[in-house]
Amino acid sequence: MSKLQLRYFPDEVLKQQAKKISSFDASTRKLAQDMLDTMYENDGVGLAAPQVGISKRLMVIDVAGEDEKRKPIVFINPVIVHKEGELVGLEGCLSFPGVYFEVKRANKIVVRYQNVQGRDQKLEAEGNLLCRAIQHEIDHLDGELFINKAVNNLVRDLEMTKHGFAEGDVNQLQDKITATTGHTISTKQSQQQPVVG
Repeated sequence: MSKLQLRYFPDEVLKQQAKKISSFDASTRKLAQDMLDTMYENDGVGLAAPQVGISKRLMVIDVAGEDEKRKPIVFINPVIVHKEGELVGLEGCLSFPGVYFEVKRANKIVVRYQNVQGRDQKLEAEGNLLCRAIQHEIDHLDGELFINKAVNNLVRDLEMTKHGFAEGDVNQLQDKITATTGHTISTKQSQQQPVVG
């Protein structure tokens, strides 16, 4: 079991387009296993190679619940070939510890990828955590971050500021959100939020 070092925003590797993998050898399999170990150690459901400082198109996902047997999926060179609909829900990211806000995604996707042996695979996901996680992790491979897909930018800014990823006044942001939406956003982190990756 080898735990890799997570990279946190604003690390430059998180903003880079990852390189396609052409060699499906022991080092690729070891990287996938090390990433799974790191993801499980950090209570994530997904992890992309750039999040551990490696600019390669490899990501791992396991959306099994706490009481279920692990069901890891390794995606190499994934590409979304079809998407439709809209899915809005709370997301977190291992590269932004403690930060959670609503993000808009496609509700149904079809993704093509290769497994660790280099065999072509196809997977369809609709309206669930797997659907959301695949999109979140592919964004990482493209140098995109979930902070750019927030449903409400003020809520995102509040979360980023509370957790030290942005400069600003938490109370002032809270007042703006209340004035805009009529709702008060809790400044406490809930333990029930899903960490995506």
